[in-house]
Amino acid sequence: MLRYLLIRIARALAVVLCLSAVVFLLAHLIPGDPATLIAGENSTPELRAQITRELGLDQPVWSQYLSWLGHAVRGDLGTSLLDGQSVAAQVSERLPVSLELSVYAAVIAAVWGIPAGIWSAMHQGRAVDRLVNGTAFLGLAFPPFVVGTVMVLLVSRLTPGWPLFSFVPFDQDPLPNLQDLLLPAVALGIPFGATLCRYMRAAVLDVVGQDFMRTAAAKGAGRRRLMLRHALRNALVPVVTAGGLQLGVLVGGTVIVEQVFALPGLGSLIVNSITQHDFTVVQGAVLALGASYVVINLVTDLLYPLIDPRIRTTGARRDG
Repeated sequence: MLRYLLIRIARALAVVLCLSAVVFLLAHLIPGDPATLIAGENSTPELRAQITRELGLDQPVWSQYLSWLGHAVRGDLGTSLLDGQSVAAQVSERLPVSLELSVYAAVIAAVWGIPAGIWSAMHQGRAVDRLVNGTAFLGLAFPPFVVGTVMVLLVSRLTPGWPLFSFVPFDQDPLPNLQDLLLPAVALGIPFGATLCRYMRAAVLDVVGQDFMRTAAAKGAGRRRLMLRHALRNALVPVVTAGGLQLGVLVGGTVIVEQVFALPGLGSLIVNSITQHDFTVVQGAVLALGASYVVINLVTDLLYPLIDPRIRTTGARRDG
């Protein structure tokens, strides 16, 4: 088990290292000259050259990357080119909003997606199955930002008193916080839940058709016991895999939804920094977003042995 954990953690660190290199290079491809952004369009060439030297932008790219990586490991992501504020401070202020929104969306998705998938599998080929499948396909067909835009239009007309385009932190007042995040969480949770529903249905149908299920049924196990005690646990592994991957995508998907609902999350910080050509904030925020995705997938990997103990040995043997 320890070997399994160490291998997964080492792989996650390697992915974060590769991610940091990609993020750094992509951030430097953002159009615009940082020295001109700081000094202004009417600044002298000498002033721009001085700023370039002070920022270390006259050094080779690999040297700039190693310097930035060394600071990032210590928690220093640099300062904003526009206002000089700490990038790490901005990320730490905005990231909890995006993660909170993702958690709410994941709860909504699990509450409707997993039971719907199980119910659909238990009534395969019937009207209920067709209804659930149709609903899941509709949920997958509409992107979250489209759902969010429609919800804003409907809520503003039907319930004008509902708080739109506002945000109250949870530690200040939990109820307004839930109200502010409910609509964007639903917008994200509908397609995520549709994915869970499809995977849950397929996984349950695959398990139900296996020999051990027929053996348990022949021994007199009832339908409910077969589903709850035998089918669900074996069906959870592929669902957890899909859910972990989709949850990582969900964190990234908050970028557009935060813009729709004007939420002060990491996504809006990235979009605003890109439009303002502030590449230091972009690379720090994207690195934090990507690292969150890697951590979520690492947690998903660590859940496998708890769901299916056989993975502890087979996974470690295969990695070895």
